[in-house]
Amino acid sequence: MRTWLWFVLAVLASTISWAYMHRVLLPWEYYVNVQQGRLKQQMGDLYPRWVGTRELLLNGRNPYGKEVSRQIQMAFYGRPIEQTYDKPASEIIDEQRFAYPLYVVLLLAPTVHADFAQLQAWAPVFLAVLLAIGVWMWLGVLRWRPPPIVVAALVLFVLSSPQIAQGLRLRQIGLFVAFLLALATWLVTRQRYFMAGILLALCTIKPQLVALCLLWFLLWSVGEWRKRWPLAAGFGVALALLTGVAELLLPGWPRYFIEGIDAYRKYFPTTSPLRLMLGNWLGGAASVLVVAALLALAWRNRKATADSPEFIQLLALFSIASTLVLPLLTPFNHVLLLLPVMMLLRDWNRLPRLGRIVFTALVAWPWITSLVLLLHPPLLESFSRLPLLPSALALLFPFLVAGLMLVPKPRPA
Repeated sequence: MRTWLWFVLAVLASTISWAYMHRVLLPWEYYVNVQQGRLKQQMGDLYPRWVGTRELLLNGRNPYGKEVSRQIQMAFYGRPIEQTYDKPASEIIDEQRFAYPLYVVLLLAPTVHADFAQLQAWAPVFLAVLLAIGVWMWLGVLRWRPPPIVVAALVLFVLSSPQIAQGLRLRQIGLFVAFLLALATWLVTRQRYFMAGILLALCTIKPQLVALCLLWFLLWSVGEWRKRWPLAAGFGVALALLTGVAELLLPGWPRYFIEGIDAYRKYFPTTSPLRLMLGNWLGGAASVLVVAALLALAWRNRKATADSPEFIQLLALFSIASTLVLPLLTPFNHVLLLLPVMMLLRDWNRLPRLGRIVFTALVAWPWITSLVLLLHPPLLESFSRLPLLPSALALLFPFLVAGLMLVPKPRPA
């Protein structure tokens, strides 16, 4: 009965989330962004990468260049963006440039002849399927096999969470990277190191998302070099091939990429949750301490086997740290928390009662508030931020997961 109840609740949560998105959130965003003239169209995060790929592969144009940036901006805003960065952050416009490592075009190459409207329609479905597989992969990494109906409920809860729903709505490539990370970890736990290394190299299409996790894999491979060198070899060979092919396509592309990243930090200023909560100086110092402590712990456990609790826990801690100390404030980056959340659910009965209550309340908040907004719709043609209420507590989620991961747990009887 309990497993069926969880599945019914998951279906209900998914229905509420879908209805809220289409009846409240999307109409409100359309009014605020399009009808008020901020955007010409809501194109999502995939469009700049797709246009850059098309222009490079079909027309030989530099995707980081002004001409391609202007083409992207015309689709988003109906005008090119020319601005200085000495204004308040609230007045600076996102320039929507191609800001990824060039070899991302190798993954998007099959789509260059596609109609973007169809690509836009099918991308969330594709990403949702990969995320569902990713959940199954993480369960495999944990050697945890709940009943299929519980797995289905977990998938529905994940896909209907506001963080993942945002990523799906924006067609965020970071969700694809999260799938690659899950698959690579699953391969590591099956001692298929070379292939795992290749997938980890592919993860660098979004380097800021996986930098700390890659650092743990590198330290771990050094721990038993004679056995684990294929992991580093697969990573190094694949990354060399990716950067080499990209260099053939656009000589000198790393310089354009670095210049683009420098500009991105100015037109899309962001910060880390720790810096936001504690301020730049104190948050920066706390971030350094967190990373230093993790590196020390990782070095101490570098010899742990891939199927050991220490290996999985270190990867989970590096994932959590990424969402706290790196500039990954946007909620869809919480896709990195899938592994630690699965660990908490697996060990649910060992968590403190208060922790379980707070976790349940924080997870239930989006669906409860979404239901309230559906039953009592706010005025959608306004600048009131009430439609964003379901995601209001998302910033707290990494802190809660970190606290529950670090709290001492009684050993199972």
